[in-house]
Amino acid sequence: MTRALVSTRIRLVQAFEDRAEKGQGTLEYVGMIALAALLVMAIVTAFGNGTALGTKVTSAITKITGIGG
Repeated sequence: MTRALVSTRIRLVQAFEDRAEKGQGTLEYVGMIALAALLVMAIVTAFGNGTALGTKVTSAITKITGIGG
């Protein structure tokens, strides 16, 4: 009788532990996607439209490489 109760208790504890971590991976992916979206929004806000972003990137590459003047 005692062995059956201990076995049942162990199964219940394991079931609750597995259930608590079941959505962990999904939550982490959602967090990464939200962080990436915020990063993209910050970049777009900082540089304005896409043309200005391209110009600034080209200018920075030119300064680093020394090509073009």
